[in-house]
Amino acid sequence: MKWAMCAAAVGALASCGGELNAGDSADRLGQERQELTQTLVFSPVADARVEGSHPDQNFGSSSVLKSDGAQHYASFLRFQLSGLSGTVASAKLRLYATYSNGNGPAVYTTSSSWEESTVTYNNQPAPQTLLLTAGPVTGNTWVEWDVTAAVTGNGTVNLALLPADRYSTVYYSRNNADTSVRPQLVVTVNSSTPPSDWTFYGTAQGGPRYVYGVSADAGGNIWVAGGEEGLFVLQQGQTQLRHFTMADGLRPYGYMLDGSAPSGVKYLKVISVAGGPAGVAFVGYEGKPPATGMPTCEDEWDQAYAAGRTPDASVYKSGDADRVTLTATGIQVVHYDLSTGPNKVAAEPRGREKICNILRIAYDPRTKSVWFGGNHGFAWGRADFPGYSCAPGTWDYGCAGVMEHVHPAINGYNSDGTHLVLLTDAYYGVSVASNGDVWFGGAIRSTRFRYGTDGNNYWQAQTETEGSSYAWNRYDIWPDAVAEPTPPTRAQRVDDNVSGMAVMSDQSVWVGSFGRGLAQLSSSGQRLRTLSTELIDGHGYVSSVAGDPLDESVWAGTAWGGGLSRVRGSTVQKYGSGVLPNALLYMRVSDIQVDRSGPSRRMLFAFQGTDSSPGVIGVYTGQ
Repeated sequence: MKWAMCAAAVGALASCGGELNAGDSADRLGQERQELTQTLVFSPVADARVEGSHPDQNFGSSSVLKSDGAQHYASFLRFQLSGLSGTVASAKLRLYATYSNGNGPAVYTTSSSWEESTVTYNNQPAPQTLLLTAGPVTGNTWVEWDVTAAVTGNGTVNLALLPADRYSTVYYSRNNADTSVRPQLVVTVNSSTPPSDWTFYGTAQGGPRYVYGVSADAGGNIWVAGGEEGLFVLQQGQTQLRHFTMADGLRPYGYMLDGSAPSGVKYLKVISVAGGPAGVAFVGYEGKPPATGMPTCEDEWDQAYAAGRTPDASVYKSGDADRVTLTATGIQVVHYDLSTGPNKVAAEPRGREKICNILRIAYDPRTKSVWFGGNHGFAWGRADFPGYSCAPGTWDYGCAGVMEHVHPAINGYNSDGTHLVLLTDAYYGVSVASNGDVWFGGAIRSTRFRYGTDGNNYWQAQTETEGSSYAWNRYDIWPDAVAEPTPPTRAQRVDDNVSGMAVMSDQSVWVGSFGRGLAQLSSSGQRLRTLSTELIDGHGYVSSVAGDPLDESVWAGTAWGGGLSRVRGSTVQKYGSGVLPNALLYMRVSDIQVDRSGPSRRMLFAFQGTDSSPGVIGVYTGQ
């Protein structure tokens, strides 16, 4: 009996491993290293199956591979290995089984005398060396074979899956639409070459206990969102960070209608930052936590009014954002009060206070705009705004310097299914396209806010995000069971929980999700690709995303620890143990940004910190 082999390769995923010596800390990262373990996950460049019942038919474009002794089905995979440096320690073939009715196939090496588009049962290559037989296979799970004997280094690997018994097993091929379940060849090598491209700044350099955000301005100064400790900056050429609080002028609260400050105890927590012109940063705050049982800063204004009590201004006027400029003696601060005054929004004649937690910020020098992703929606600020100048008792967009708020919301049923509610929340995704449009991603829906397309007309762009006839511009990246205009029940929802966005030079957009991995969208919002188990944590819990303009790679940080993933075309490189200090492997990477102040690569990472280990600012300057 003759058996054929079906080869498919999609690319390599690399991860740097190893450990720091005992006693090393984040402040000494890169000074002492043990041997590195590098893991690369390759996708096939070709795969196909052959069938004895159709001996001259080619199945190279099928989305599944099969092994079946009774039907004489076999499959073949080809991997192209590159980037291996060191001694191969292990290699595993991984296939995702969709169906099982017995033992999995045996894996053999085979020749390269087959092509995905032409291999058939009658012209299949002969098996060579038996590597391993799988044993019983369970459907809807990964199956692994140890194929170390077939991998000696860089080059082409051809494998054949031949049935071990008369029963059938089925696996996803490289042509399956879901990239997260395509075949993988996981290769681990040992290398003694230590990376030396990282610099870390922690509390020993004057950094904060918790690091929520990190960014660089056009002058190369690194700004850090330090939570309740305030704002920090590492000025160009310095090694110690400076520290600013409300005592220095930070203003995490807005203006009352008469222009005064709200009464009550003020609350400071810096949670986001974006570098601007040289010496300038845009700083986002978290709103003041309410007393037990009382509404949050998002709801206090409306709910207090409905309850017949005076709203607590120290809560509903808290949060928002500042523009901070370094001076010779300290800082100069201009506040963005992200609210709308009375008689501007027909449905809310009292005015409105909804956006208080500023989760992400993006600065666009071309349109002189600063964009704020918030808890309830997103907003615009004039980047060169001179300061709040509304006359007492009045309010207008020009003197306030802001326009708010927009949300690509939908209606859905509440948790018990009794009535409809507006679904909008948590716009962590904010990224500016080259034409001035802005991508915003939230917990429920995302949108391309067509600000540049519409000639910088904020209100027209709002219509094209929120209008009933613009459902096509409200993107459900990981789709619900139903689509607009059908309101989903809670059971029908698959919330996207977007954690970050990065627009690339080709105008495609990478989207991170706190629970669903990475997705690549076209410029029109079509989902092109997803990654989850390929990422460094093996799950796809992504907390931050940034595009690298020097090589168009995409960096993704983990939400629950593990390190960093870097997508380069079809390759995913992983930065974990041996590259990062052990303490950082347990931290959320709360922010990733690019320092564009110079021609060389300078990627900035915010390792948030844990109860036992302080946060760290990481700077990567390697290749």
